Amino acid sequence: MFSQELLSCLIQQISFLRDSLERGETHFSHSEIETQLSVLESVKDYAQKSGFESTTQSVADDDALLADVLNNPENLTPFAVRSIPEDLKNEISLTDTDKFEIDVLNLIDKAKNKRISLNNLLIALRITTGITYTRTILNNRLYRMVKKDMLFSVPGRKGLYTTNRDVQHELNNEENKDIVFEDEVDMDLLK
Repeated sequence: MFSQELLSCLIQQISFLRDSLERGETHFSHSEIETQLSVLESVKDYAQKSGFESTTQSVADDDALLADVLNNPENLTPFAVRSIPEDLKNEISLTDTDKFEIDVLNLIDKAKNKRISLNNLLIALRITTGITYTRTILNNRLYRMVKKDMLFSVPGRKGLYTTNRDVQHELNNEENKDIVFEDEVDMDLLK
């Protein structure tokens, strides 16, 4: 069910984007903002036409979807694509690159520890999409996803990718634990 608060938030966001576009005070291109405005207008129209009722989602799901869309203004996320109603999906244009990125992110999110090697990703994409990518092409596409902060290379592990944003922080903590342990051993030897 769409809440009045959600609709109000949509209207405010649309107004903010239009004002930013008119003043030219934005880091995004005119076409990117127009695309986002179009999506937000579609969601707003859907909310108004449904009389604030959605049969497929709860208010929490709608709020999560809105937050996801607003936090990722340039790219649709797999969560957004899975969460939007079917009639709205027909209005959204997904490029082949969008579909590829969504497929990759979905596969990595399903993998153990949300990590997958380049080799296993080649196999998983072939099984799920029917497309056989060359290693070079897949590597180049993954590199672009890493540059967009959609995907992360696991430091110290060549060809291993994750969707976990905190992978660098986790590895630093693990290294610090190892250092503390090594220091404790050295201290014991000195006594």
